[in-house]
Amino acid sequence: MEVPRYDCAVDAAMSVIEGRWRTVIICKLARLGIPVRYNQLMSEIEGISPRIFTLQLKELEKDGIILRTVCSESPKRVEYSLSDEGVSLIPVLMKLAEWGLKHRFANMVTFDNETILPSSDEIKIKA
Repeated sequence: MEVPRYDCAVDAAMSVIEGRWRTVIICKLARLGIPVRYNQLMSEIEGISPRIFTLQLKELEKDGIILRTVCSESPKRVEYSLSDEGVSLIPVLMKLAEWGLKHRFANMVTFDNETILPSSDEIKIKA
């Protein structure tokens, strides 16, 4: 395994959030705002496989970004939430999202909270 390059503080920060699913998991946990169970969190993320989801959770836990709490009841239950370090990433991710919208998705359509979007069944795409 190659040792990550940390000669720049940005490299160290990016090593924690890089990858397709890490920021999605962090943002979903932040948006939910409460500890959530594995299946509840996974159902919030479309397109991720259970194997990759588990791997990402373990890596985020190892990096100190999320907390994994085993509740001692029968049957056992595991909940995930953001750690204080994970919560501290939210303003950074919001700024990155702003930059992405401004510089990479300038033509992207955005909706306010009151906009009602059609379901995928209602949208007909012609091939």
